[in-house]
Amino acid sequence: MRKLVVLSCVFLILSGILLSYPEIFPWAEESTAVSLLHIWAGIFFIVIFPLYSWDHIKGHSDRLSKISLSTATGILQFFAGIGLIISGIPLLLYSADVLDFPRDIHLFLTFVLALSLILHKISEK
Repeated sequence: MRKLVVLSCVFLILSGILLSYPEIFPWAEESTAVSLLHIWAGIFFIVIFPLYSWDHIKGHSDRLSKISLSTATGILQFFAGIGLIISGIPLLLYSADVLDFPRDIHLFLTFVLALSLILHKISEK
């Protein structure tokens, strides 16, 4: 399940960046396929992320009492993921063109999640 969650995170990060920067990727702005895949992967993320996070936290509860890079990046991933879900739902319902603040928060949290995934991968367990 971990690989599925990481794969969905990577896909959502990449497709989100394609959709967020139309000046760099002009073909992605008009691509309905990229938008729909991002939306469907986001809905899938809404379901699997909290389930996996809870299971992962319970499985590693003994290591959470020690402060380390792995613990800090894991906590950052958890809050970034929850923030992406919370900011993504209004964007799904009302469009990213209408809501500037949730769109900016969503984009910021996308980079936070990407950075925390990388740091969590290279940190000592």
